[in-house]
Amino acid sequence: MSAVTGEFRLAAVFDRVDPVTGPAFAPGRARLPEGTERDALAAYLKGGAAVLITPLLVDDVVDPARTGVVPMGFRTDGEWIWTETVGYYLEEHGIAPEPGLLAHLRSKEGAASAVPGAERLEQAVAFVLAPTERPVWRVNANG
Repeated sequence: MSAVTGEFRLAAVFDRVDPVTGPAFAPGRARLPEGTERDALAAYLKGGAAVLITPLLVDDVVDPARTGVVPMGFRTDGEWIWTETVGYYLEEHGIAPEPGLLAHLRSKEGAASAVPGAERLEQAVAFVLAPTERPVWRVNANG
């Protein structure tokens, strides 16, 4: 059980979002080669407690031929919240999670993802479902 309290850190997936072309990774985004570390990080991400489960699958922005394959659920270890999208791009394309989450994952040194207690999991659900003051994706209404 996690002893962590306070705000969660929400992992960003993409480096930029264009209102016309959609989300994308920066050309310089860190990549991780296939191997033990990448496998361990992916396992940690998959092992996080489910916060929000959805059957929604979206298209792969790296390989547009792969449609309806990227999962959109949310997971947590009690400290960070990430979408399953983060794990997908790590596993399928070697795209590293954002630097803060990557450092957090590496600090766990291959340990299994922590399962937060019921109260912390309820806090994670509330965090994900809470209305925000600003939209995450903004589109120019004037087109």
